[in-house]
Amino acid sequence: MRLIDRDWVELDNLPRQALYTTRDAIEFRPKSIAAREHLLLINPEIELDAVVEDVTYLNAVERLSDVDCIIDGTDNFETRYLINDLSIRFGIPWVHAGIVGASGQSMSFVPGKTACFRCLLPEPPPAEQMQTCDSAGVLGAAVGVIASWQAMDAIKILLRKEVAGDGFLRVFDLWSGEVRNVRVTRVLANCELDNQLGCRTCVQNQFDFLEGAVGTHARVLCGRGAVQIQPPGTSRMDLAVLSNRLRLEGEVTETQFLVRFSHPPYLLSVFEDGRAIVQGTENPDEARKIYARWIGG
Repeated sequence: MRLIDRDWVELDNLPRQALYTTRDAIEFRPKSIAAREHLLLINPEIELDAVVEDVTYLNAVERLSDVDCIIDGTDNFETRYLINDLSIRFGIPWVHAGIVGASGQSMSFVPGKTACFRCLLPEPPPAEQMQTCDSAGVLGAAVGVIASWQAMDAIKILLRKEVAGDGFLRVFDLWSGEVRNVRVTRVLANCELDNQLGCRTCVQNQFDFLEGAVGTHARVLCGRGAVQIQPPGTSRMDLAVLSNRLRLEGEVTETQFLVRFSHPPYLLSVFEDGRAIVQGTENPDEARKIYARWIGG
């Protein structure tokens, strides 16, 4: 099993990420390293490869193209689109899951059998309208339920069971106890509709995220102790909506051209095109994490 994560353990991870300990958080241990060591204490005979990296188009093929199944434990849409590109390109099934509050979703994507992630969401949703686990919270018990469902789907895939990848998106409202099954079909080409060329990934075989044509670009701003983040896509950001959401989490200053959000030790300046300057770090990986944490995506 290959464990890949760019992040380190923090105290606010512990209520929902049960594998880690307070000591891991105090020592800022990388999540993949800490997970490997704790799992080996449970079963020392398994082979675990721990990688401390951010999965991007630069390393995705090297890290993921030789596996039998990918399990999505990510916290942003860009990495999921990247995984989807790689899944279709190399014929590797993957299991998606996401959760905010007590609500979540899970779906298995099997190339050639089911719709792909881009059939489900052709483009990333507007970041300013999306809640994150830090802004909305996540219930640890809810994470356990959805992660267990996701693990069960991965086991089905690895055992080559026919029931794996049935084409349904499972939507969970664990507060009310409701579970909905939503059929997701491939977006095929339709010559009767103008510009209906089918899903860009699994029908047109265009791998924008895997090829680096679309994606977040981070650049250190010399002498400013800051990193500029350029997110994927060309859609405009509704600064008023973003400002109202962030005002619940910290000090916000809104102008006609940008929103400034202070959450010490960081200061984020977000522009209408989605671009942001993250002050308080010169580490691109850390800046990407802060952007995903508070702005979304």
